[in-house]
Amino acid sequence: MDNFVCGLKVDDKLYQDYQSRKYKIEGKETALRGVEIMAASKEYQMYFPEIAKEAKQIVEQIKNEITQYYSSKDGRKEYAAMKHDTFGEYLKDLQEIHSKAAADRTRLKEKWDAAQKRWQDARSDSKSDEHHLTHEKAKFLDAQEEYKNSVRALQMKTQDEVQAVRAEFDKHVSDFYTANGNRIDDGTIRLLNSGIKLTDTEIESMVGQNRNNPTMLRLISDYCVKAGMDNQSANFYGSLARKNGEKEREAFRTVAEMIEKAVSEDEITSKVWSKLESHFKRLSDEQINTVNNLNIRPDALEASGE
Repeated sequence: MDNFVCGLKVDDKLYQDYQSRKYKIEGKETALRGVEIMAASKEYQMYFPEIAKEAKQIVEQIKNEITQYYSSKDGRKEYAAMKHDTFGEYLKDLQEIHSKAAADRTRLKEKWDAAQKRWQDARSDSKSDEHHLTHEKAKFLDAQEEYKNSVRALQMKTQDEVQAVRAEFDKHVSDFYTANGNRIDDGTIRLLNSGIKLTDTEIESMVGQNRNNPTMLRLISDYCVKAGMDNQSANFYGSLARKNGEKEREAFRTVAEMIEKAVSEDEITSKVWSKLESHFKRLSDEQINTVNNLNIRPDALEASGE
């Protein structure tokens, strides 16, 4: 009997792998079959459009993963299927988290401002008697406690969302930079080990062909060291390949820290960093551009194993 995942025919191993996974929809873990039903159901599209949208996005992601899996050389999965093709997309996920969290933080502040104003008005009203003031003060203190608790809850929720993206991001960065035998170009290795004295131009050509393959860049760099060749390209890219995503991780931390400021308990800090068009947007876009333009980076071509 043929096995199908999201409408695509797959082998038994891949089928079992996907069946064992859980996917989060509106914060709840759901088995693959449930995701497929939600994505295809007209009832969900009519009555629960947000759930249907999330399910469809997961289905499309799975289809892309399966397509990439079977397009890999010789049927091997040279690169693990990840949520995104590029590192910059994870930072865009953080921008979406900021957008929602900043709006929530602003609403909490506006509600607290309204409570403060009601209390100030009550105190300023010459007609307010002691009983009325006592009642209004109790309401004010309740609002103050609710405000503090709501901000803390928002901080925890935001932190959890950032950590979920960080886990996917770290997994991808580690997979990309970790030496992997499946990513070795046998033809290039045979040439490096052939005993032929390679020229700088030939080494530079090898480096250029492997710009998105840290494993090969390290091997080429090591060859040059052993051969006593001082090739600038091999030295430069070999050094970057050994940094294990240092700049990428730094960019992620920078954006994550700005999100933390946006939901800060300090009202001045949160006001500055929670504005939709603010320092955050400009600086986070800068980090995305930095990551997207690094000399070594994954891209769609690499993900397909071509």
